[in-house]
Amino acid sequence: MNRPLKILMVLHMPWDPNLGGPRVQLELADEFLAMGHEVEKFDYNDAFGQTKPFRLAELVPPILTTKAKRLAELTRPSFSSQAQKFVQANAHRFDIIDAHQGNLPFSKQELGFRGLLVARSVGLMPLLQEFLEFQNQKWPSLKKRNLIGNLLSSHAQKQNFSNFIPSLKASDLINLPNHDELMYVSNVLGLGQKSVVFPFGLSQQRHEAFLKAIQPAEVRLTNKQVAFIGAWGTRKGSKDWGEIIKLIRNEIPEAQFLFLGTGFSMETVLADINLPSADGIEIIPNYTSEELPKLLSRATVGAFPSYMEGFGFAVLEKLACGLPTVAYDIPGPREMLGKLDIKLMTKPGDIEQFAVHLVKLLRLDQTSYSQVSQHCVEIANKFTWRTIAENTINTYTQLFAKIKSM
Repeated sequence: MNRPLKILMVLHMPWDPNLGGPRVQLELADEFLAMGHEVEKFDYNDAFGQTKPFRLAELVPPILTTKAKRLAELTRPSFSSQAQKFVQANAHRFDIIDAHQGNLPFSKQELGFRGLLVARSVGLMPLLQEFLEFQNQKWPSLKKRNLIGNLLSSHAQKQNFSNFIPSLKASDLINLPNHDELMYVSNVLGLGQKSVVFPFGLSQQRHEAFLKAIQPAEVRLTNKQVAFIGAWGTRKGSKDWGEIIKLIRNEIPEAQFLFLGTGFSMETVLADINLPSADGIEIIPNYTSEELPKLLSRATVGAFPSYMEGFGFAVLEKLACGLPTVAYDIPGPREMLGKLDIKLMTKPGDIEQFAVHLVKLLRLDQTSYSQVSQHCVEIANKFTWRTIAENTINTYTQLFAKIKSM
C-alpha cells in the first residue's frame, strides 16, 4: 500500500507530552506524521470538554477533593461510551484505530469500523490490579479513605477492568510494550497469536539532547547525586525511599538525592521519607520535558524502585543521559537493564540490595564509571521512536491490507 494511512489515536488521558501514559501515542504520532501518514486523536479532553489542565489525581484510582466532584464522576458517561460515539460518527475516515486498552470494548460491527483495530497497552491492566492487591496487603493503612472515595475508586477500577478483556478480544491486534506482557496475554488470556511487542523509545532529537547534557565522570562522581524520576506514589516506590536514603548515607554520608516530577510538594514527599533533615534532598514537583536533560546533567546515578511498569520511560531517559540506573527487576525496566553487563536490578522490595547496588556505583573510579555510562547510552540508543514507528507501521500496513482483502 503506497497511500498514507489515516490513523486515529484513542486514549482516556489528555494529549500531553509531560504525562507518561499519553506520551507513547503522542510521540509515535509525531513519527507517523513525519513518515507522511495522517493522525488524529480522541482523548480525555475531547470526551469531556476539559478546559482546565488535567491533574494526575484524575487518573485511576482517582483522588478527588469534593463530594460533588466524586458524585459527578460516578454519574458522568464513561470515556469508552464517549469514544464509541465518536468512532461511530467518524469510522469511515480512518484506516487504523490505535486505542488504549479498555477504551473501546466494542466489536468492529458495533463501531461501524472496517479497518484495523489495535488495543494498546502502556502497562497491562491485570498487572496493575495485581499491584493494587499487593499494595493493600503490604500497606493496609492506605485503604483508609472516606466512604465516597472508596466507592468511586472501586467503581472506576471495576469499570476499566471490565472493559479490558472485551477491548482485547474485539481488536485485530494487541500492541504490548514488553515480553512479560506478551507471556501473560499468551498464557493467561490465550490471545498471544494476535499480539506483538513494540517497546517505547526516544526521538533522535531527544537522544541528542541527553547526550549533550552528560557531564564528565569526574564531575558526576564528585556530586554523589542519586536521581529519581516519577510521580510520587507507592507504585513508584515512595514507601521505600526513606530506608534507601538511610542505607546509602550509612555508607556515603555526603550522598545527595534528586526527585523529579513527583507531582507533590516538597513537604508531602519529605513527610513520606520521614528523615530528620531535608539536607541534600532536592524535590522538583513539575518540569517540562525539554528541561529534563539539564536537570539530570550533574547526577551520578539513577534509581527507580517501581513495582509495576509498562516500559519505564524514567529508566530509558536516565540511560540516555549516561546514568547507570538501579531498578527493581520487573517487566519493562528489564527490557533495558537486562542488556547491560553489570547487574543493576534487584528483587522488588529488596531495599537493602537496591541500596548496595547504588553505593557500588557511587564508589566507582572514573574509568569504570565512564565505561558503564557509555554502555548505558549504547543501550538507550537501541530504543528510538523512528525505528519503532517504522516497524509498527509495517505491521499495521500488512494487517490492514489483509483485512481489506477479506
